[in-house]
Amino acid sequence: MKKLVFPGILLVLAVLVVSGCVSTKIASRHPLLEPSASGQYATVYFLRPNTERAMGFPDNPLTIEMDQERLLTLGKGEYTMLRLKPRVTTTMTLKSKTAVGPNWTIKEISKDKTWSFAAGQTYFLVLKPVDGEFRGVYFVAESVDLFSAKETAPKLHAVGVAKPISSL
Repeated sequence: MKKLVFPGILLVLAVLVVSGCVSTKIASRHPLLEPSASGQYATVYFLRPNTERAMGFPDNPLTIEMDQERLLTLGKGEYTMLRLKPRVTTTMTLKSKTAVGPNWTIKEISKDKTWSFAAGQTYFLVLKPVDGEFRGVYFVAESVDLFSAKETAPKLHAVGVAKPISSL
């Protein structure tokens, strides 16, 4: 019996360590999320590549809002896929904390961009940090094609129901 306790403890610790590495959280009750795969939806992949160096506060999970409501927080080096209800226009806001100015004051910074999502289409949005030097680091979203997404994805960890992009 004692021989089984130690491996069991190791297994529990391993699960806790691995689950602690995922920092992406999806707001499951967001009004733009399509809960069933049988409904009309656009498939949207959100990809957040790793950076070349540590960036401090911008390394924390990035908050992504759609129409002024939190949709998800996406961790550095992770990607996820969401089914979103089709929209002619929707505003995506990327929010993060950064250090600004000569005194390195901590500030929340956000950038908005308008998107359109059509039913039956797949979108790949890469979220990239932009170093504004003394103005701080902010994020921008760039729509990329499948080929570019396939080049980016192998370096990232898939979270949630995201299928491996290499299989698309």
